[in-house]
Amino acid sequence: MNKNKNDLENWVRYSTLGIEMAVIIGFAVWGGVAIDRKRGGGFPLFTLLLTALGLVVSFIRLVKGLKSN
Repeated sequence: MNKNKNDLENWVRYSTLGIEMAVIIGFAVWGGVAIDRKRGGGFPLFTLLLTALGLVVSFIRLVKGLKSN
């Protein structure tokens, strides 16, 4: 029974990390697109910058979450 509980806890922890990454990156892309639309056409600078920032932040959160094992 204890093994099943540990498996479930691990599944929940890793699923939460994946969902958290998706939300962070999604909001970063959404924010960048919104800023670029208000800014006008041309090169999507804020979309690229905020997406990169979202990736960095999500990977930092992932590493911290995996280290807390």
